[in-house]
Amino acid sequence: MSLPVYLITGLLGSGKSTCLQHLIQQKPTEQNWALLINEFGEIDIDGAALSASYPNLITETVSGGCICCSAQFNLSQALNQLIQNPDLDALFIEPTGLGHPARIIDTLKQFPQLQLAKTVCVVTPQQLTAERWQKSQVMRDLITLADLVLLNKTDLSEPPQIAASEQILDGLYPPKSVLKTQMAQIELATITAKKETVPQAAVFVLQDDSGFSLKPSGAHASQYQDWQSQLPKVMRSALQIDPRNDQILAIGWQFDKQVMCNRTVLKNFFLEFSPFLLRAKGLLRTGNEWQLLNFSDEQLVLSDIAWRQDNRLECLFKENEKIDKDLIKLMETQLLSVISLR
Repeated sequence: MSLPVYLITGLLGSGKSTCLQHLIQQKPTEQNWALLINEFGEIDIDGAALSASYPNLITETVSGGCICCSAQFNLSQALNQLIQNPDLDALFIEPTGLGHPARIIDTLKQFPQLQLAKTVCVVTPQQLTAERWQKSQVMRDLITLADLVLLNKTDLSEPPQIAASEQILDGLYPPKSVLKTQMAQIELATITAKKETVPQAAVFVLQDDSGFSLKPSGAHASQYQDWQSQLPKVMRSALQIDPRNDQILAIGWQFDKQVMCNRTVLKNFFLEFSPFLLRAKGLLRTGNEWQLLNFSDEQLVLSDIAWRQDNRLECLFKENEKIDKDLIKLMETQLLSVISLR
């Protein structure tokens, strides 16, 4: 059985260490936990404090840099040592607030004995501003990779600050689970609960085609149907249908993370099918990198994004186009030349 790993991330001062302490205080007595703390400097402070406060925990400290870059080898060494302990029930990792978590996740994947169970990002409304969101690649990566975002220190924030942060979080793709907290207090069951699975249908919120959602929309009468895709490594695929006339409104695919897309062929795909498409959005792996895909007004834009979970592509069709299943099959035929397996 794989050892579940819980990654607690956040910018400096967000409250991630406080969050970790709240979780430790809720540890079931019969469980054995390990903590892996990343100290940016050479002096171990957080790890030493936790070891002194909770002597029943196994605490490893990786010092001398960020475990996503300069101390990445030290991270691998620490993980290799921890997996030698067959009695561990959970591993909690707190990286420094200065690094990109994507490389940490890549390192974890090198150990088949480990399973990334949940990634939590702690952030405050004072940190999550529109200006900083645009400037900080680290912040965008932290939140993009999180399964759960704790909007912390709301008791120390003004309502307009909280509202502005929530507006940013509400516009993310894929949608994020967000929990407002004070002193980073959170129930252990919230962290250890299994990740929410993506609903069977990947459908658009058609009343606002600038937003996308991997869940059925109740705002209109459209329905969704499973689509038996012929593409390789498809985890889920579904059509959105207008029940009044059986018109296909949208299609969504979710692929395994092993799937890779050829950027040049992908651009040709959208050039060919652009007469039928109103919008498209996706998260796609291209080589070693991942891209956020946006297609609108006949223009395709690909931008870097820290994403490691799966490939997703959703296409919303123009209402005046009569889309049938033959066109969907043709799209899949063309997609076969776009994707490959790694």
